Amino acid sequence: MTKTFALLAALALTTAAHAQSAPAVGAPLAGPGRSPEQQTQAQASRLSKELNLSSEQQTQLQQLLATQRQETQTAIQQAGGNRRAMGQAMRAGRDKFDSQLKTVLTPDQYTKYQQLMAQRRQMMRERRQGTANSDFD
Repeated sequence: MTKTFALLAALALTTAAHAQSAPAVGAPLAGPGRSPEQQTQAQASRLSKELNLSSEQQTQLQQLLATQRQETQTAIQQAGGNRRAMGQAMRAGRDKFDSQLKTVLTPDQYTKYQQLMAQRRQMMRERRQGTANSDFD
């Protein structure tokens, strides 16, 4: 009986701690322990290595990513929960980012970037399918 009580108490404390650390509604989404700026920096660093960018390209990429993040947050807020409007705004933002990225990257780097993004989309698709299939196991 005391083990059950201790387990329930631990579960309640864990749930309470998680609820207190949850972001506010409308707050920008950040990864575990990282601010949006840190996430942008990490993404720029990862792409810089994968695409072998020059220091000038790295600076330009960081600026593009920061602008994209801000515009995405603004679009989400303006959509007011309308998923269709949000999707359209995010697609437009991605298209704008891609066209700007073409001016920063060489043609070979941009081709490699497209391949990397296609691989990431495929991995996400597989994860979603794995999650959906595991619900029925």
